[in-house]
Amino acid sequence: MNERRLAGIGFVFLLAPLYFVSASLLKYGLGVGLLFDPLEAFLSISERREIFNLVSPVVFLGGLGLAMALNAYAVLRPSVAREDDALVCTVRIRMKFWNTVVVAASSLLLFTLVGYVFLENFAARF
Repeated sequence: MNERRLAGIGFVFLLAPLYFVSASLLKYGLGVGLLFDPLEAFLSISERREIFNLVSPVVFLGGLGLAMALNAYAVLRPSVAREDDALVCTVRIRMKFWNTVVVAASSLLLFTLVGYVFLENFAARF
């Protein structure tokens, strides 16, 4: 599969977490509910909220992980060789712009979501 197609697939996997994180940051950081209010209205029904709570970790974290893995595959070229009595591992990085953007964006979103989960559930409450 070529690199541009992998970048396109990666962007598709980034859409749901990017929307959710952007909407949440706008709503709770800046008080702008333009993106979050429709989501909040959709989740006001308890059955939808329960399904969302079950599906969203898989969609968000799984999508981000898959986007990162596919595009890291397009960018990184590892190789292992034996020289004398040593095992030598090298990693070549091919600078493909869109694949690198997807890897960076998925890394930042993953860091943001994991940080949120940690702060929400494990931080000391004052």
